[in-house]
Amino acid sequence: QSQQAAVVEERNRMARDIHDTLAQGFTGVIIQLEAAEDATSCGQQAEADKHLHRAAGLARQSLSEARRSVHALRPDALERDNFWDALKGIIKNTTAGTALHATFELRGKLPEFPRIWQENLLHIGQEALTNTLKYADARNFRARLTCNGKGVRLELRDDGAGFELKDRNDGLGLTGMRERVEQMSGQLEITSERGKGTNIVVTLPLNQESKS
Repeated sequence: QSQQAAVVEERNRMARDIHDTLAQGFTGVIIQLEAAEDATSCGQQAEADKHLHRAAGLARQSLSEARRSVHALRPDALERDNFWDALKGIIKNTTAGTALHATFELRGKLPEFPRIWQENLLHIGQEALTNTLKYADARNFRARLTCNGKGVRLELRDDGAGFELKDRNDGLGLTGMRERVEQMSGQLEITSERGKGTNIVVTLPLNQESKS
């Protein structure tokens, strides 16, 4: 029974990770291709070439990450940086040259996160950005990480179109977000209203077990 449950859990992990990786990555590719098309129509070929180069890089990165997910390897970005720097790098790379302005704020000292926390928080941040790029028509995206002795709070906010939660409960990757937060014994709060943007807050308790 326990072995069967472990197999199901591993299948769910793979499905969730591969879905998130491909959906998030190819959203960035599409955004860059659309920006290249706009630049070309304005006669800005050099700028268009930059967007095409970014799109190709994002596609290669997404394929690589999907392969890593199959083998249960941590995201490549986390091999080089901590979660916060990895998230900032991905957001900057995805939104480069687009109309979306991203800002970042770190409050407090970044603690040593367990591996699963780093991976889950990175995916949640990417999913929030993906939703903003695909649906929100936002001008600004803000990521704020607050750390203290009691816990960690990740806030992801945009000033876009917003949505009714009752209409999107099982879409937009929100189910995957909830599963990841539950895995970390944390809390997820999503507030959104049409025309007033969306705010996603993940709160995680820091205890002795999570620090180790």
